[in-house]
Amino acid sequence: MIPKVSRRQALGILAAPIVVGCRGLDLTGPGFSAAAATNGRITLIGAGDQHAITGLLRSYREKTAAMVKAVLDADPTAWAFNAGDLTHKGSALELQDAYQSSWGQFRQRTLFTLGNHDRMTDPTGATFFNYTGAQKYYARTLGSWRIYVLCCESPEFGGVNPLEQTAWLKADIAKYSSTHHIMAMWHYPLYSNICAHAGKAMTWPGRVGPWWQVLQEHGAEFLVTGHVHRYERFYRVLRTGLRTCVRSEQGIRQFVMGTGGGSLYGVLAMDPNCERVIVTRGVTRFDLYPDRYEWSFTDTNGVVQDSGSQRCRKVLVV
Repeated sequence: MIPKVSRRQALGILAAPIVVGCRGLDLTGPGFSAAAATNGRITLIGAGDQHAITGLLRSYREKTAAMVKAVLDADPTAWAFNAGDLTHKGSALELQDAYQSSWGQFRQRTLFTLGNHDRMTDPTGATFFNYTGAQKYYARTLGSWRIYVLCCESPEFGGVNPLEQTAWLKADIAKYSSTHHIMAMWHYPLYSNICAHAGKAMTWPGRVGPWWQVLQEHGAEFLVTGHVHRYERFYRVLRTGLRTCVRSEQGIRQFVMGTGGGSLYGVLAMDPNCERVIVTRGVTRFDLYPDRYEWSFTDTNGVVQDSGSQRCRKVLVV
């Protein structure tokens, strides 16, 4: 049975961040710092759904941008990521006025994926891709990690046929999965809690499920998504059907982080495989090592709300 949460949590109206879930036994992670890369570490830091452009919400986007910039300034090897929905309607004016002055300061060091709001003004997505310089789907090798960035949108909305991306992913990952750790990023989550904003889990399993399957078959460690405006961390799971999965040490851990500045979405009911939910804004940092990855989610008040460490299943020969 999916456990319920209170009406106050569903509305997301508490002054303090809403935190649901418990810490796993291995959650002894590093917290938030801007230390330079050591011991083969590669740092990724970011969020998704920065798309609010006015008033108080704009100030949240500026705060999260400042947090990311502090880490990038301190560590020239670090990268930012954006899990989609850069602005509210994806117009060139919004990108120049709202995004460029905040997260746009480090766009040359950002891994981008297209979100649904990014193609609202321009259904082809050309405005987004011209601004970011990103490809529709691509991979990047950073240290001992291979990172796959895929596009959830359909071809008529700036995306690519998902079958094309799946075929490319299968071919590329076969070259790297034995020599690198694998992570991925796209906009729509495969799993999510029941959302007060939509009254359902905001997921698209038919569209992104085949990608998860390929990643699962090649031992991927974790996945970063956005779209749902809160922080969620799931147990490692193996996908068994369109919407079903089982917890497994051999599975993939999914992070949802639509926390870049947009209006927050409360929780109506918890997915039983969700380990932690935090309804607030902030950024997530991943430190990627040859033998493990560490994460920390820090809110806009500078408080570390979640952190942890996971040893990778694969032992790399370096």
